[in-house]
Amino acid sequence: IAPMADMFNHHGYEPEIALAYDEGGNCYAQTTYDVSANSPLRMSYGDPTNPSSLLARYGFLDESAPATFCKLLPSHVSEEMKNLGYAHDRMLFYKDTGDLTEEVWDILLYMALGENDDVATQQQFYQAHAGGDYATKQSIHEQYYLLTAAKLSDHIETFLDELDTLERKGGYGGKVAADDHPRLPLIMRHNEFVKKTFLTVRNAQGLDQNNYA
Repeated sequence: IAPMADMFNHHGYEPEIALAYDEGGNCYAQTTYDVSANSPLRMSYGDPTNPSSLLARYGFLDESAPATFCKLLPSHVSEEMKNLGYAHDRMLFYKDTGDLTEEVWDILLYMALGENDDVATQQQFYQAHAGGDYATKQSIHEQYYLLTAAKLSDHIETFLDELDTLERKGGYGGKVAADDHPRLPLIMRHNEFVKKTFLTVRNAQGLDQNNYA
């Protein structure tokens, strides 16, 4: 919490204000570019990597966020997965381009190899990553692309089905539930944001045009 600084309104696209801290922990509000007189001074309260967490904690949705966590939630996250880059702020789907971060591809391949009991290749891939052997790592990615794409496609379709189910439930009880749960419309907007992002990724990666089964 920064007293006074939180008096700035939110603006997700090119905000006029950014916060900075000195070594003593003092907070400074600084303009990010020359601001004309009588213009608003706004800052971004959003998280560019995961708007879902802000919604869950504060009931705030930043629809200007360029990306969102890919929602890949394995039952167990091993140390090797963490070293490969499994983290909510690194496993990203980009809403406008449909791009994925490298960490998403790495984790999907690592998991797919494990599920196929190909421990030897899984460890070869992990050791190539740990040792900075990009050529070997890329070669394994190319060799097992269809396996990785199939896992990505399955994850996206499963999550889209879950969102559709939630949308139907929200629509069915929305008029009544909104009276008791005032955040329901905001939650529905969040789910729509995530759905559009997942659809963009699916289309950009060609997953709706190929059969990976």
